[in-house]
Amino acid sequence: MCNEQINQKFMATKNQKNLSIETLRGIAILLVVMGHVIGYKSDEGMKVADNSFLRHLYFTFEYLRMPLFTVISGWVYSLMPVTKNYFKIFTIKKCRRLLLPLVFVGGLYYILQSIIPGTSNSYELKNIWRILLFPYTFYWYLQSLFIVFFVISIIDSFKLSEKIYNWLIILALSFLLLIVRDDLFPETIQNYFGFKGAIYLLPFFLIGVGVKRFESQFNNKYLLWTFGITLIACLIFQQLSWYKVTDYVFSRYSGIGLIIGITGTITLMHTHFTNKWFAWLGNFAYSIFLFHSFGASGSRIIINALGIHNVAVVFFISLTFGMALPIVAEKILDRFKITRLLMLGR
Repeated sequence: MCNEQINQKFMATKNQKNLSIETLRGIAILLVVMGHVIGYKSDEGMKVADNSFLRHLYFTFEYLRMPLFTVISGWVYSLMPVTKNYFKIFTIKKCRRLLLPLVFVGGLYYILQSIIPGTSNSYELKNIWRILLFPYTFYWYLQSLFIVFFVISIIDSFKLSEKIYNWLIILALSFLLLIVRDDLFPETIQNYFGFKGAIYLLPFFLIGVGVKRFESQFNNKYLLWTFGITLIACLIFQQLSWYKVTDYVFSRYSGIGLIIGITGTITLMHTHFTNKWFAWLGNFAYSIFLFHSFGASGSRIIINALGIHNVAVVFFISLTFGMALPIVAEKILDRFKITRLLMLGR
């Protein structure tokens, strides 16, 4: 297939957007931004207390946010999987799409965190080079996703997962690697280029690929009911854990937390729920991911400086600016070739 045919096929695929998938993408990015506004821990983001409602909200969606975002990426990728002839072009495109924004958007955010008081974390400017080699805040996702794309492109170049049994074997191996990840790669081993995050994302990306590639098998109503019932049971158990009814320790990488990610994403992908507003939001998901902290953190710092500390007010203002500013930024940056390339990866 020549480059011209590849580009035509890519544009045709890009224009055939699935409204329910775009709706889920909008919901997923809203959950991601909401999580970052609240903060992963009590000393990050809004620095809310561990027993607060917002911390409970964060905990409730903790095992669905990034898995859903990643499963959707896998589903979209499966619309036009890599072939041997397309491998080089695909890799170059992913370098442009993921790594240029990592350098230029991530670099800009690093500089602002270094010089602006009131940010959750502050770094020395002399160490800015580290964002090229090591995970930096939420931009770790770009490094890890690049590794995932590279691995998947190799798998598909050799047609190793075209049959469902082969796909299941690769999926099982990826989950096994995730479960033993911290034993194989303890904290003493540096997380170069976010490879540990890639191990976390890979199984969910594969799920997204499988849901689309083996659509007829996943549409089995008994299978979907099993996933749905399991999800509800796990979510109930998760809430019981929050209220100290059980002392079970949840983890993203194993146990019930991992089961919630698996069953939740597959169930949501088959709800076929559509909403035009969320679908519209989904169109800007990547830009929102890249720029949401500029709006969320910036607005929080400003309103706190104005003496506004009401938790609900700070949350809704930060969330609103975290979603709105990236959309405005995309509209502006997309107008100029150089900013469209460096900041948006287009």
